[in-house]
Amino acid sequence: MRLLKEMKVGALAVLLGSIAAIELMPIATALPTQGTLMARSRRLNFRVGVRPSWPSSYRGGRVGGFSRSSASCGTQMPAALVPPPQAQEKVATNKMTVDKTASERPTFFVYLPSLDSQTAQFTLQNEARTKQLHNVTFKLTGKPGVVGISLPNSAPALQVGQKYFWQVAVGCDPDDPASVMVISSWVERVKLPTITANNRLAVLAERGIWQDVVTQIALQRYQNPGDRAAVEDWSALMEDAGLRQYKQAAIVQIVKN
Repeated sequence: MRLLKEMKVGALAVLLGSIAAIELMPIATALPTQGTLMARSRRLNFRVGVRPSWPSSYRGGRVGGFSRSSASCGTQMPAALVPPPQAQEKVATNKMTVDKTASERPTFFVYLPSLDSQTAQFTLQNEARTKQLHNVTFKLTGKPGVVGISLPNSAPALQVGQKYFWQVAVGCDPDDPASVMVISSWVERVKLPTITANNRLAVLAERGIWQDVVTQIALQRYQNPGDRAAVEDWSALMEDAGLRQYKQAAIVQIVKN
């Protein structure tokens, strides 16, 4: 009789345990995993800050804060991929903002729509615009998207505290050599304290070092298009920089010569 009673108690405990497991199952399934929580939180926050302004290069009008020639490339215009002037920045119509880099030989980015032209030209000049430091003509892929132009080792290293003028010229009509669209901007090399490798991107973003932040994320996307973290970082960066129209833009080309 005692054995039978113990068997009944054991069976009841198993039954109650099964019921508890069934009732808790939906709750446990609904709880987000640590990976899901991390994915929901932003990995990157870019701070544009107030930037100095510098004389523009051309007398033409301004589109989204970028200088251009009188040529037109259709409804979707090529553009320098730099943050437009912020609300707190008072920039005269004949000036452009200056972005920062800590690199000796940074990479410069532009957005190019689908163009009939097969080539584009990049030039880099010193602050006084009296000396050309790098000049390269490169073939276009024909795909609309973001193009990066890296300074090669053969180009002079940028000096700390110096400003530099860069521009990209593209032909809008292959039958009209005068139909050239010129997009341009300024960059200044700055000196930074030593930054550890594991938090370098976050520190650069907080300090508003545009050229280096956009370069690191763009290269990650270009080399690993399926990298979800890089896609999320790019989207966050474009949002913070006021470049929302390029959140979905592909990185189609990196020029290294």
